[in-house]
Amino acid sequence: MITNISPQEMKHYLQCQMENFFPDRKTGSYFQGSDIDCAINEAYERMENCFKVLTNSAYSNESGQSFFNYLHGDQYATFLYFFSNNLWKLSGNKLICDKALQLNRVLNSLFLSYKCEMPDIFYLAHPLGSIIGNADYSDYLVISHGVTINTGDKVNGKSSPKIGRAVYLAAGAKIIGNEEIGDRVTIGVDATVFKRRIENDKLVIRDENGKIVVKENKNFLQQQFFRKEIR
Repeated sequence: MITNISPQEMKHYLQCQMENFFPDRKTGSYFQGSDIDCAINEAYERMENCFKVLTNSAYSNESGQSFFNYLHGDQYATFLYFFSNNLWKLSGNKLICDKALQLNRVLNSLFLSYKCEMPDIFYLAHPLGSIIGNADYSDYLVISHGVTINTGDKVNGKSSPKIGRAVYLAAGAKIIGNEEIGDRVTIGVDATVFKRRIENDKLVIRDENGKIVVKENKNFLQQQFFRKEIR
């Protein structure tokens, strides 16, 4: 992966950023362990694996070379999630995980918890104002701005609902409740799925009268975001 900031430089940058945004004088003492280095290195590996599949030229090229620019807001939002999720699983370093979560809220207006298990491959497409709750996510997920995923309790010990493969959530799309969302589903602009199961290959839209309509997802817009065939 080609990047304009090495993992070691990122460690210093991230610590300084946390100390500036949260001047409680606690960051440094929680930022010294090997868990921080491991979490950052693993975040870079996860970004490379994810970004190389995206068609956006800011993320990768046709030969599969991926890019990371720490000043690209959507890419940095993805890094903050990967870093904090890794760190939580490695050491449960809650103070730093919480600060990374809050950085995403401050910088990107994005709530994405480090406890949430995102898939290996997903695309945050300007996710300003999005709230991404815990769910059972699948690869090739696309999240736009103003998206809400508001889930309920775990079912049989697993996060719910099940969000299928290659789901596209357009601007303002909302999923409320625990009902399963199938594969290759598109939830359109300002459309709300409220406690309703959506089958595979469906398009959910809000029509001109404000009514929620479910029909066949013939155009399958998801494919444009990914280099791999995902049907």
